[in-house]
Amino acid sequence: MTRTERLFAILQMLREQRQPVTAATIGERFGISERTAYRDIATLTSRGATIVGEAGVGFVLRDDFFIPPLSFDADEAAALMLGLRFVLRRGDADLSNAATRARAKLAAVLPARFDDSAAARSPLVVAPPGDGRSATLGTVRAALDRRKKLQLRYRDQAGSCRDRVVWPVMLGWFDDVEMLAAWCELRQAFRHFRIDRVMQAEVLGDSPGRPHGVLLAEYRALEPDVVL
Repeated sequence: MTRTERLFAILQMLREQRQPVTAATIGERFGISERTAYRDIATLTSRGATIVGEAGVGFVLRDDFFIPPLSFDADEAAALMLGLRFVLRRGDADLSNAATRARAKLAAVLPARFDDSAAARSPLVVAPPGDGRSATLGTVRAALDRRKKLQLRYRDQAGSCRDRVVWPVMLGWFDDVEMLAAWCELRQAFRHFRIDRVMQAEVLGDSPGRPHGVLLAEYRALEPDVVL
C-alpha cells in the first residue's frame, strides 16, 4: 500500500467510526508506528480534512472529506441507487428533492454507475407508500431537526382521536408504515406512533424536557436492536 492509498484508507476508517480513533489503533490497522499515524493525520488536515482530536484521546472526522466516486464498485453503486430510490418513494418532499439532487451529482461525476442507462441495469425498486404522508413526515422531521416538542392529533387502533404532546426521538421506515418513536407527556413513557394515523402535526416552540442525546440513549436501552 502506497502512502497515498494509506491516507485514503485512514479517511475511510475515520468515516466509519463513531468514536474517536487513536493513533495506536491506526498504527495497528495499517502496520505503522504511532508517530507515522500522527504525521498522516497532520497531512490529511493540511490537505483540507477536518479532523479533530488530540494525542491519547483519538481523532474524529468532523466534515466529510471527498473520496472520488471511482472507488464505487458495481455492488456499492447498486446499494446507493437502491437507497436513493427508497428516499424518492418514501421520503417527504424535501428528502425526495435532496435524493434527486444527490443522484444528479453522482451521475455527473460517474455516469457509468449512476446515469439513466446505469439505473436501468440495476432493477432494484421500492414500492410507494399506501397513501400520501409526505406533509406529516416533513413536520415530524422538522421537530426532530430543531429538537422541539411535537403536538399530534393521533387516531389509535380503535379509531379514537386524542391530542398528544411528544418529544420526538427517532423516525423509522417499515414495510408500509413510517413510525415515530417519542416520549409521550400523557403516558410519561416512550411510545410509537404510526405516521398514517397522525391526523395533524404541529411543531411547538418548547424544547423537550431532556436533551435529545439522553432521550436517544434511554430509548435504545429499551430497544437494543435499533441500529443507527
